[in-house]
Amino acid sequence: MTDGHSDAAEPAFTLGPYSPATRAGNLVFTSAQSGVDPATNEVPPGGFEAECRQAFANLSRTLKAAGAELAEVVKMTVLYTDLSYLPVINEIFTETFPDTPPARTAAVVRLAGNRRIAIDAIAATS
Repeated sequence: MTDGHSDAAEPAFTLGPYSPATRAGNLVFTSAQSGVDPATNEVPPGGFEAECRQAFANLSRTLKAAGAELAEVVKMTVLYTDLSYLPVINEIFTETFPDTPPARTAAVVRLAGNRRIAIDAIAATS
């Protein structure tokens, strides 16, 4: 990772310039990661659950590129497009953080590019 950019992060679907992740001391801040597979630049087949799992995988990849891990996440923001998706988000969140989940903000929003979920995180590294 150099200057906040990483080849491992999702291809930019952006309305402006941003870094996939930025480090400030022992904190890593990620930009929102959607459920687009970086290998295909498409949402994976399998409905919302597959898209949600891809978003978590993209977040993990972005954190790793910045020298952090999902286990070090202390705060997440989950943006999603339909309240009915919340049980799936909660299931994957519980799988991802089985012991001590991070603080979380969640909001139903409209997302660009027909995305249904976008997540960002703050990780505290040692």
